[in-house]
Amino acid sequence: MLKIDRKRSVALRVESDGLSVEEISEIVGQQPDQFRRKGGPTRNPNRPLQINVWELREEVGQDEYIGLALERLWPKILPSEEALAELSRKGCFLRLVLVQWISDTDVHGPGFGIGVRELGFLAAIGALLDVDQYAG
Repeated sequence: MLKIDRKRSVALRVESDGLSVEEISEIVGQQPDQFRRKGGPTRNPNRPLQINVWELREEVGQDEYIGLALERLWPKILPSEEALAELSRKGCFLRLVLVQWISDTDVHGPGFGIGVRELGFLAAIGALLDVDQYAG
């Protein structure tokens, strides 16, 4: 039986079909926590990855509040606002991705908060907010 990883995670994801992972890292001024290269494998072996994916991410356990992961991610990404906005202007697609497994017994519930400064940051860099919540 396949074991499902139910960690809660947040990631600032940069996707580009024109800039390499190395070029994105150079512009941002830091290395990604995770990356995937164009042409790499996907779930469908007949369709390789069409873009480069660069991520800064934080995770917490399935029983921890996802806001803790957000609190750890903001200091990693807020100082790079100008560089990330430049990537957006160069045609990169940016998004803040939250993945949360929830259940009826979850003491934290499906909620989380994003402050005014952080919402302004996401707007300034042209990032989409992508929230994936799964029942489990």
